[in-house]
Amino acid sequence: MSAVRRLWAVCASFGIVLAFAFPSALCVDTGGWYSSLRLPEFALDSRYYTFVWAAAYLADVVAYSSLFCEGADGARLYLPVAQGVFNVFWCYCFFVLHSVIAAVVVSGIIAVWSATCAILNFRKNASAFAAFTLKTVWLFYLFAVIVAVMR
Repeated sequence: MSAVRRLWAVCASFGIVLAFAFPSALCVDTGGWYSSLRLPEFALDSRYYTFVWAAAYLADVVAYSSLFCEGADGARLYLPVAQGVFNVFWCYCFFVLHSVIAAVVVSGIIAVWSATCAILNFRKNASAFAAFTLKTVWLFYLFAVIVAVMR
């Protein structure tokens, strides 16, 4: 595969990730309402979430680039992109609407969706499989934190 095609794959992947990372970030507000939540002891300090999300989004860039270079299509390509749209919805439910119940439901769907993306790439694309697996672990952790907030 040519270097130009790989470069385009990376650029397109960054564009896709930014298309859902930016609106998600606009929804996030760790001020008054969030500060009043009783977070579980295993929750990260809020200042670390930015770095972990950046790593998760970079994992998405790696996965998408790998899928583009491979010429993947169908569910293996569109499901991960749809997952990004759900992530914007999750941020909106949690940080704007302050609906913990909706955030639990949507974050659970996102975590299962991410696991599905990993499974679809098992034995087909090692880079995408690894990236989606790491992101799935992160998303299930977030799901556990949000469920614990409900107590």
